[in-house]
Amino acid sequence: MRKCKLLVTEPTLDERFNELRRSVEGEIARAQRNLIEQFTQALSRMRAAANEPEWNAAVVESGQAFSGNPEAIEFLAKLAALTAPRGLTVLAGRDLSAQRFARVKVAEMQLYQCPAVKAGRRSRDLYGSLQPEIDAARDAFRKRFLTPGHESGDYLHAELVRELANEDATLLGPGYPGPMA
Repeated sequence: MRKCKLLVTEPTLDERFNELRRSVEGEIARAQRNLIEQFTQALSRMRAAANEPEWNAAVVESGQAFSGNPEAIEFLAKLAALTAPRGLTVLAGRDLSAQRFARVKVAEMQLYQCPAVKAGRRSRDLYGSLQPEIDAARDAFRKRFLTPGHESGDYLHAELVRELANEDATLLGPGYPGPMA
C-alpha cells in the first residue's frame, strides 16, 4: 500500500506581499476613520458648550485625546479658535486676522502646554510658566500685525488675559511685559 502525501503549497512572495498590503491599508483606513470620529466629537463638544468655561473644558479634554500627535493638536487648535464663544463684535480685514492669529496662538498654548498653564494659574505667574511660548507669540504678532503704518490692536494681550488668565491680568505674573500697543 502506498501512502499519498498531500502537497501543501506555500503562498508566493507576491501573494504574501499583497496580503500584507491589504492588511496595512485596512489598518490605515481604520485609523483615519477613528481620527475623523475623534475630531467630530471634539468639534461637537466645543460647539455644544453653552459658555466659555464649558468651551475651555471641551478644548482641554479634546486636546488630551490627541496628546502625542502634534499635527492633530495643531488642527484642533484651529478648530478651537473657530468655535470659541464670542460676542457679536464685528471686525474687518487686518483686525480680524490679528484676532484670529491671537486666538490660535493662545489655543495652542492651552493645548500644548496644559500642565504649564495650570501651574502658572496656581502660582499666579502664567508668564513665568509659559515665557518661551508667550515671547514667541508676541514676537510673531508684533512682526505680523504691529508694523509701522499698519498697526492693529494688541489682540494677543487681550486673548492672553481673557483665555489664559480667566479675565484676571494679575495671573500673568509680575514679569509679564504688558500690552504691546
